Amino acid sequence: LKYLFKPQPKTQEFLNKYREKINFQKPIVGVHIRRTDKLDEEAAFHHVDEYMAEVEEYYKQLALTETINEKKVYVATDDPQVLIEIQERYPQYKVLGDTDIALTASIDRRYSESSLMAIITDIHFLSNCDFLVCTFSSQICRVAYEYMNTMYPDASARYKSLDDIYYFGGQTARIHIAVLPHTPKDPSEMELVVGDRIFVNGNHWNGYSRGTNLRTNHWALYPTFKVVPHVET
Repeated sequence: LKYLFKPQPKTQEFLNKYREKINFQKPIVGVHIRRTDKLDEEAAFHHVDEYMAEVEEYYKQLALTETINEKKVYVATDDPQVLIEIQERYPQYKVLGDTDIALTASIDRRYSESSLMAIITDIHFLSNCDFLVCTFSSQICRVAYEYMNTMYPDASARYKSLDDIYYFGGQTARIHIAVLPHTPKDPSEMELVVGDRIFVNGNHWNGYSRGTNLRTNHWALYPTFKVVPHVET
C-alpha cells in the first residue's frame, strides 16, 4: 500500500510545502469529520464534541508519560464550518486544517483535480498523525488507517471509530458466535442461544452491537460481550 501511494515528485513537493505551511508537528491527533452526502446516505450525525472527547482522552493518556507543550489536532472535513466550530469551542487546541480543502470536498466540486489533491493531502496527513479519530463508515477514514499501518508495526491501538468496526468494501460477511445466552429486555434486543451465528451490521460502542441472528432471522441489538468473532479457516 505504501508503495502504491508513493507520491510523484510534484505531489511530494506540494505535501512538503503544505506541511511547512500548517506547521505539522507531533504529537498530533487526526480527526476526519465527513458531513454532506454521508449524512443522507450512509451514517448518523456525530457532533464535534464526540470526536473531541476522544482527542482529549488521547492527550490525557499521553500526558502520563511525557510533557505536552501544545495540543494539536489535524482536522479533515468536507464542511468548512467544522473547522470554525472546533476553533471556537476548543481554544486550548491548535487546529490545523484548511477551509479551502474543505470546500473542494463539497458535492459540486468533488470530482475536480483540486478535490483529488485535497483528498491525497488529507489521507497523507491523517495517516501521519499519532492517533486517528473518525468514522469507519467513511472510506477516507479507513484508507488513512490502512496507510497508518504501513508506518507502525501495529497501529490497531492508534484509532477510534465512532461508528463501524473496520471493514473493506466487498469483504465476506462478518459473523459473531454467541458464547453466552441472552434474554431480550425489550423488542429492540435479540434472543441469543449459545452457538447462534449473527451477521454483524455494526458496533454501537455502548455495549451493544447490531446484526441479524441467522437462526431466527431477527435484526436487533445484542450485548457485544456475549459474542466472539468467527474466524474462517
